[in-house]
Amino acid sequence: MRRRTLSVVAVVLCLMVSRAEADQVELKNGDRLSGTVVSLAGGKLTVKTSFGDLVVPWGEVTAVRLDKPMLVTVTGAEPRLVTLEGIALADVVALAIEQPPVVVTGSASAGWLNANGNTDVSSFHLDGQVVARRHMDRFTTGGAVNHAQDGGVDTANNATASFNYDRFFNDRLFANGNLILTTDSFRGLDLRTALGGGLGYEVWKTPAGTLSIEGGLGYVWEDLDDAPSSSYTAAREAVRLKVFVAGSQVQLFHDHDGYFGLTGDDNLFFRMQNGIRFTLVGHLVSTIQMDLDYDKSPAPGRKTTDRSTSLTFGYKF
Repeated sequence: MRRRTLSVVAVVLCLMVSRAEADQVELKNGDRLSGTVVSLAGGKLTVKTSFGDLVVPWGEVTAVRLDKPMLVTVTGAEPRLVTLEGIALADVVALAIEQPPVVVTGSASAGWLNANGNTDVSSFHLDGQVVARRHMDRFTTGGAVNHAQDGGVDTANNATASFNYDRFFNDRLFANGNLILTTDSFRGLDLRTALGGGLGYEVWKTPAGTLSIEGGLGYVWEDLDDAPSSSYTAAREAVRLKVFVAGSQVQLFHDHDGYFGLTGDDNLFFRMQNGIRFTLVGHLVSTIQMDLDYDKSPAPGRKTTDRSTSLTFGYKF
């Protein structure tokens, strides 16, 4: 009997502790939510509960009691690590969980590539990406390498590297700098350098996915193997889209960068990556990706468009 009483007391204490440690949200209709406040963005409050993530219009919230401080942004001020005690909810425009000083994510993959265009072979494909976020700064670097031989002769030899820097002014608006380096011996392209800068905005930002757009000015240099080099000033635009399905088990993605020459009808460079990534087990993933690279003024005798489709297996972190 004594053991049973102690067990009941222990269970009650655990429930009390769990309840005390949970965030509490009260709504205009009298409902109360208990869980963990994840974020407030775009006028939507996301609360993680035992039944899954719930998204509530901020205007329907009458009270929020946070168990731990969050990054709270009020109108006209920088985010501060505080609770909401003493702060009018009408003044709050964003909530976020405090992140470590530097958050690093990324992936690395390898696989077989079937390509057609200026390169019409099967080849080995390597790619990777690393994203580092430090408070209001985000650094992204990525690259891909394709190389193949047929009878001891190179049949594919190309590589691309990209570097991005984003400086956020608030939760969505950021300044952007971009650099893309491309080399491809089968396109007669010794090195293409595309440099851009401007502004970006995260149009859609929820647990289900993100959508950001970028725009500004750029400059493109092309050093060709058997033709004079060229360069031009361009207007630059870019789109980054990620959509998560079945939690984060499946990810659909689309990225593209376009450099549209401000002078000359043939000054245009565009690249795009579309794909779907599956989580296999743990951190192991498989990716099906389709890439396109379009250059309106390629080297003499080369095609304007290169397309490739790859199936890779890799690791995400």
